[in-house]
Amino acid sequence: MSVDLGQNVRGVLQRVQIKLQQDACVQQPAKQTSMQVLRTWCMQHGIETQPWFSTTKVNFDRRILARIEQTLLELGLHRLDEDIQQQDRFQQSDSSRVEHKSLGHAPKDRRVLMAQANCGAYFPDWVNASPSQWVMDIDWQTLQLSVFPSLLVVENLDSFYQYFAHHPQRYTLPDLALNALVIYRGDGLESRARTALVEAYAATGRPLIYFGDYDSAGLSIALHGAYTHMLLPSLTHLLAHADDSAQPAEQLHIAGSIAAYAEQLPAQHPLIGYVRHNTQRQKGLRQQAFQGVLESVPLR
Repeated sequence: MSVDLGQNVRGVLQRVQIKLQQDACVQQPAKQTSMQVLRTWCMQHGIETQPWFSTTKVNFDRRILARIEQTLLELGLHRLDEDIQQQDRFQQSDSSRVEHKSLGHAPKDRRVLMAQANCGAYFPDWVNASPSQWVMDIDWQTLQLSVFPSLLVVENLDSFYQYFAHHPQRYTLPDLALNALVIYRGDGLESRARTALVEAYAATGRPLIYFGDYDSAGLSIALHGAYTHMLLPSLTHLLAHADDSAQPAEQLHIAGSIAAYAEQLPAQHPLIGYVRHNTQRQKGLRQQAFQGVLESVPLR
């Protein structure tokens, strides 16, 4: 058994602690799993469980809670009133000798990869060639979002690392995309911070651009997310270069929802041509193959 109380037990005790601020006694069912775990923990650490712990009920009062709190303090563990969910690993270490890895802020919960065009030769002598863009691993909550006229999310990591480097040699970015806050979409843990940042930026009402593959999956992500635009080559370029090799067959089931979305748009909406070429012709183009003038195609 762990030296510390499990989070379920702590949750019950925290609620009991709050109720005891007004009531002299708070009861819990003795057969509750959390109470059985608490009883074992109390016995392990020399806390007498009689008579407050009976076969049917557990009767908590301020004296019992104070005894549990004192034992936690002596063991070097979190207090009951500490919110472990809001702590990072360092804060947990400062207040307890036991780490709760499944709780609190994981190292990447707030961090995004951000790309920024090179603003000058601010590189040490041991860098042989100044890169054309910076990439920063940064806590998104430290960013001043009002500085950026738009937020742009890049699907593929190689395209993210070359986002500014390819302008204007490979493609030309529109002003809205050139001056955007550019971040990597990420997978798994890396996507948590991106999701939070997108939600926060969407609340500002400013453009939110998706830059990914031109295929059914990429279109679906853009259309069914909070995005207002999708960064794409001109329709003329796509008609000439998109092919079925870049449109995976396993994405066929997505086509219906994309086509239905386009049907709700005005007849002359610029997105319709892109959607029809993909869904009716089953043509796609990988993000890495984008060239020429890129356009911020509105989605709404």
